[in-house]
Amino acid sequence: MPEAGEPRILAFDTAGAALSVAACHGQRVLAGLHKPLQRGHAEQLAPTIASVMETAGLEFTHLDAVATTVGPGSFTGLRTGLATAQGLSLATGLQLVGLDRFQIVAVATGLIGCSPLFIAFDSKAKSLYCKLFDQDGGVMAGWPEEGRNLSLGEVSELHFPPGTSIAGDGMSQLQEAGLALKPSPQRAITAQMVAAAARHELRAGRTGWPPLPLYLAPPRAKLPKDGGRLRARR
Repeated sequence: MPEAGEPRILAFDTAGAALSVAACHGQRVLAGLHKPLQRGHAEQLAPTIASVMETAGLEFTHLDAVATTVGPGSFTGLRTGLATAQGLSLATGLQLVGLDRFQIVAVATGLIGCSPLFIAFDSKAKSLYCKLFDQDGGVMAGWPEEGRNLSLGEVSELHFPPGTSIAGDGMSQLQEAGLALKPSPQRAITAQMVAAAARHELRAGRTGWPPLPLYLAPPRAKLPKDGGRLRARR
């Protein structure tokens, strides 16, 4: 049973190759859904939230916070999740917690603050979204707070501290490339992990990242050279 005072959090992630939604009370998952999904997050997020809330037996007035990922990840997916979270927060007055996906996986591994940790996500564009944490849980010196977008070749040239572990859904690519780091079981992000990271932030008196999309690469979709103007048929 959850302890008294534990927050009730609606959490979701739409930035990767899945749609994941969960309603949690402390460490307890009241209801949740996680399914692979490459496209269609915008159409499926709202009805999935409604279904999860109904299964959990919750109204939005029962919640303390709504949490979502800010990136890095899918351009459209991120905007869908953030717009939904912002709308819920404005409509209900719920605390909004924005979380970067590196932070979520770092908390889930249980390694943050214990040993160096390298997290990599597949960008779906022949590169990896990466971030390196030092053994104290901070971002490794020389690394930007938001992380980097690197090719596999660039990753192979990095220098890692002894004992560094790897996590994230880009782990398979790194292992195939022969990167000699310790694998962690954490790969794909779930909404339960988002809720856990949000709880970690709230306990520390923080609200995470600003509710703005964190992009490490420009969107791949581009307008045609003519600006996308419609042409009349002849």
